[in-house]
Amino acid sequence: MPHHHDPNQNRLLAALPPQELESLLPHLQVIHLKAGEQLAEPGECLDHVYFPIDSAISLLYRLESGETAGVAVIGNEGMFSIAQALGGAAMPYWTTVETSGHVFQVAADTLEEMGKRLPSLQHILLLYAQASLTQVAQAVVCGKHHSLLNQFCQHLLLINDKSLSDDFRLTHEAIANMLGVRRETITEVAGELRDQGLIEYNRGHIKMLDRPQLEKLCCECYGVVREEFTRLLGVAQ
Repeated sequence: MPHHHDPNQNRLLAALPPQELESLLPHLQVIHLKAGEQLAEPGECLDHVYFPIDSAISLLYRLESGETAGVAVIGNEGMFSIAQALGGAAMPYWTTVETSGHVFQVAADTLEEMGKRLPSLQHILLLYAQASLTQVAQAVVCGKHHSLLNQFCQHLLLINDKSLSDDFRLTHEAIANMLGVRRETITEVAGELRDQGLIEYNRGHIKMLDRPQLEKLCCECYGVVREEFTRLLGVAQ
């Protein structure tokens, strides 16, 4: 493919045997997604599947009251949407781009057809589905038992992992939507971390200054999910 992006930058694609990845390459197209862009509405069947490179995609549930709660964040460890690979076609969530970046795009019917004749591809997608269940389940645990500071630090670490950079565009509103709190609350927590010299933020950009300290402030959930992705797929979450 005539572009500078390497399929191995997506860790799910990197887990494929070389011969199967080679078969998939002609069908992959690099596109750029902008923060705030909506990829899917609840119940919408998508024509394409996305393998993120340096962007983050958020799944949100919107309550009848209009409030939102984050379900999962997908980045270069996986794909959106696993529903296509599992035959379910759609999910009951709003899906938006949380941080701008690039993805590999492939037609959903092409991926389905190739999954039938590439055994490792189908197996890896099923393992990814299991790892994703761990991510969603652990988010429930985290929301019930850990502080907002814990959750905020975890979210920053996740976005840092997926953006391939210590400096990324991430608004307080986007974080608030994922964590199900008011934007003003996120501003307060971000201010605390900035005052401690752990992050910088300005006009929707966040820069990680002290990741080791942020990991100490994070809860155990980040490590649980990361280890499960590594166990199942041999890749860090």
